[in-house]
Amino acid sequence: MKKILFILIAISFAIFSNAQITPEFEIGAKGVFSGNMNINSEESSAVSDFSDTQLLLGMKQKLYSNWRSDFVVGLQFPDANSNLGQVFFNNIFIRLKDKNNIIKIGRTTTQNILNEFPTLRDDDAHRFVYALNPFSDGINTERDQYANVLEYTRIINQRVLLSLHGENFYDSKNPDYFKLNALGLSFQYRVPESQKWERNVVQEIGLSFNNYFTDRPGFDKSFDSSVKDLIFSSTFNLKPDPLNFIDLKIQAIQNFGWNEINIINNYYDYTRIKSLSVFGMVRYTNRKFDRPNYQLSLGGGYKSFSNSSQNSNQYILIGNGFYRLGENLDIGLQYRYIQNEGYTKNLFGGNQHRIQLAFVYSFEKVFNKYFGERNSILNLEHGYIR
Repeated sequence: MKKILFILIAISFAIFSNAQITPEFEIGAKGVFSGNMNINSEESSAVSDFSDTQLLLGMKQKLYSNWRSDFVVGLQFPDANSNLGQVFFNNIFIRLKDKNNIIKIGRTTTQNILNEFPTLRDDDAHRFVYALNPFSDGINTERDQYANVLEYTRIINQRVLLSLHGENFYDSKNPDYFKLNALGLSFQYRVPESQKWERNVVQEIGLSFNNYFTDRPGFDKSFDSSVKDLIFSSTFNLKPDPLNFIDLKIQAIQNFGWNEINIINNYYDYTRIKSLSVFGMVRYTNRKFDRPNYQLSLGGGYKSFSNSSQNSNQYILIGNGFYRLGENLDIGLQYRYIQNEGYTKNLFGGNQHRIQLAFVYSFEKVFNKYFGERNSILNLEHGYIR
């Protein structure tokens, strides 16, 4: 692990110091450390859980036109019970962009989630907020969150983003398959972060369609045999006050599924059966001296299976609070309850309670800064407080 970190930093600084046109260099790091107490859960309790801790390195370069290039490398410590080893490279991509266009190629986060909820980790409500990868066996949440992507985004009036994206999601049955196995189109309207205090009630609206090229017995046409889903999300500023801010985030996922599946025997059935998932969280943020002071959030959701031969609904409840101890360091407490019924109880276990006490350290620094950016390098990954 130390050798990998040393090599990444050495290469980055070598490029940074020797380039004829010196690039902008950005480094970001996030440490997530929690003590977990799980009740009736397959997830093991842990005195020290540092999953999702990561390091991100990025370089930006002006091209011989109005375009610029980004090169990003990121590594992450995956979940303890995953089979991804000690370190997982979650980001490694090149991005070309100008004022109205973005082209991205490499490995990074996918567009099977549109909203970002104020949970401790991005996978705390994983089965309710992600359109699940139907090629995965469900052991690793990272197989739903990251993929090899080829993506084009058109930006209109700095608020509307139209994206066409193709992915190669990891296939557990064929891990050496690197061809395109998913295609999607998404629309997002976002008010810039700097303007969210201007009393706009609607902060964000998103709609995304995803098509996974799965093999469906008895169907020859690729579209008919595909797993397809539709995602809708929105964020509302209930009280856009700079000192006492309240917002509501919601998201719904309709998996159109296959009519012939009405029993959930395994994870592959779980991702292919018709389902509707709805999740939402309301958040209160108190700011002091132009910085977040503390934050309280409460949310929940459900997942239903209309085609199931028995009641197999799932429910989730999450509540948390975070307090900023000092620059870059937060302490937090989170409670999560999940209820599984019917087939999902057989697959994931019964009712589950989880309590986490956590410390989160975030750091970012830009060297040789000469670009104005919409987001920082830490915005590539999950964040619970703004």
